[in-house]
Amino acid sequence: MMELSDPEPSGEELISSLAHISGHPGHLKRAAEAVQGGCVKRHLFTPSGRILFTVVGRSGDEFIDPDKPFCSCRHFFFRVLGGRDTTCYHLMAYEMAKETQRFDSVEMHDEEFGAFLRLLASDLLDSSRDKEDKDNQKASDSRPR
Repeated sequence: MMELSDPEPSGEELISSLAHISGHPGHLKRAAEAVQGGCVKRHLFTPSGRILFTVVGRSGDEFIDPDKPFCSCRHFFFRVLGGRDTTCYHLMAYEMAKETQRFDSVEMHDEEFGAFLRLLASDLLDSSRDKEDKDNQKASDSRPR
């Protein structure tokens, strides 16, 4: 565990600490950048002590459950669940943040839990729709006329 007086690990140190998880250097680099950028969020709800994790990614906030493991990103849904990859960079970023204790902590009252989940779900749906719209536009642009 990192002490407060310890210097923050470099991107290379973060990457090497979890190189065993994925052989995909691009994912490792993005995960390290997410940790260094404060994008791995630990949401603590009080007084219940309930904790949720999100990682701010290219498409907005992604909900992660490291205990399952689960991530709401498209890569996890299509590649990881499809058996073509072992994890996504959001879950790698969580592991790096956990190892180095570099979470961006956000504390909220339990009364805000429902509103937080609604906003998170809305963000996830909007992100998904935007990606679907872009994919549909690319498909229609590539069709011969």
